[in-house]
Amino acid sequence: MLDESRPRRSWTRVEKAAITAQVGVDGATLFDVAQSHGVGRYLLKRWMAQYCESNTSENTKAPIFVPVVVTDPEPSGPAVIEVGLGNGRSLRVSSDLSDAQVRRFIGLVEAT
Repeated sequence: MLDESRPRRSWTRVEKAAITAQVGVDGATLFDVAQSHGVGRYLLKRWMAQYCESNTSENTKAPIFVPVVVTDPEPSGPAVIEVGLGNGRSLRVSSDLSDAQVRRFIGLVEAT
């Protein structure tokens, strides 16, 4: 049923484009935008189809491929091992040390 009490509004192409551009901005749904402008959802959908159709044919370019160079990751250095000592101290040593070297460091730290 048409509401005869309200005069019919006509919108310019610029106004239609501005209204359709609000859909999705800050989470605005099609329903929110239609309601805030007093426009029916189906009319707004039609405007979006027209606007998007003319927008894509006039203003967009074909997608292009961009070359990408993939390299191996940089080799990381040796891992660090943290050894908790009996006196409450901890010793951090490189994982590339031998067991004998680590024992020597532990002995030196516990002796002090």
